[in-house]
Amino acid sequence: MGVFSKVRDLLQANIMDIVNKAEDPEKMLNLYVDRATEEVRNFQIQVNRAVADKIQLEEKIQALNKEISQRSEQATLAVQQNRDDLARTALTLKKEAENSLADYRAQLSDQEKAVSDLQENLRLLTEKLGKAKMERDNLVMRERRAQTMKKANEAVSGLSSRDPLGDIDRMKDRVDRMEAEAKASRTMVEFNSVEDQFADLEKGKTAAAVEDELAQLKASLKKDE
Repeated sequence: MGVFSKVRDLLQANIMDIVNKAEDPEKMLNLYVDRATEEVRNFQIQVNRAVADKIQLEEKIQALNKEISQRSEQATLAVQQNRDDLARTALTLKKEAENSLADYRAQLSDQEKAVSDLQENLRLLTEKLGKAKMERDNLVMRERRAQTMKKANEAVSGLSSRDPLGDIDRMKDRVDRMEAEAKASRTMVEFNSVEDQFADLEKGKTAAAVEDELAQLKASLKKDE
């Protein structure tokens, strides 16, 4: 599988599938992004090589153009010097250079298209990698936030079995009951106090009756004397 196919398949992977299947989503996302970054870097090397090949073709074409010009001058000079043999040699070499030039120009045309396509693919892959990094960062933040909320909810849930507010309510009920009992005991005290007063009155009444009867008895005794 070529470098382009590897990085394409990697960046087309469903990140959420990676997260759902991973025990440590953050670690797995970092590994995914690192791998994708390495593949894009390797693809960049391939693009650079293609550009270098294009430059070499351009240099060869430039050199052949220069050679063709030189062979033409050589052929002309040989004819002027009545050296048809050298003229033929120069023209033959010129023809070979022209054939090579046509071949290199065809190669350059193909290479320019290949470089253009590779550079466009590299741009798209780099853009996808940037989006993957942003999605990775977003998912990591969401995962951390979810973990924090989960722990907070578990902490609150752990307190529900012994709710402080429930303890306060129970204490309030207990205090209310104690206050009610205090009021009841005070009422009983007040009631007992009234009864005691009535009892005292009865005792006083009995004592008065005794005194009256005693006085009557004394009066009766004086009459008998």
